[in-house]
Amino acid sequence: MNAKLLFLQIEIFFERLQQGEYDHPLYLAMALENLANQAWEQVDEIYPNL
Repeated sequence: MNAKLLFLQIEIFFERLQQGEYDHPLYLAMALENLANQAWEQVDEIYPNL
């Protein structure tokens, strides 16, 4: 995954959070987990020996 795409997805998440799309804790947890998984994949690509 491209780092720019990850940052775009974080911006989209933040906009949706401000609009109240993640009012239910389950939806918020799912969205955060998805972003965290994508961030770890990016770390693995950049630092494969960690």
